[in-house]
Amino acid sequence: MAKTQVNLRLDESAAEMARQAAETRHIPVNEYVEQLIRADNEQLRATFLAAAQEVLDGYGDLIDEIEGTA
Repeated sequence: MAKTQVNLRLDESAAEMARQAAETRHIPVNEYVEQLIRADNEQLRATFLAAAQEVLDGYGDLIDEIEGTA
């Protein structure tokens, strides 16, 4: 997969925390940040899908009825 360069500006304490966390995991800082972004997006996706399933579970029959009359 192609990589795109993105520059981040962090305050020194956040930058140091990122360096230490990446070092602890034996990965580069950019890989650590990429993992954080992916994890955040996966969590949002899971939350959205769970909410969508709740809507379907609660209103699926109504949606089917409405679609049947359209």
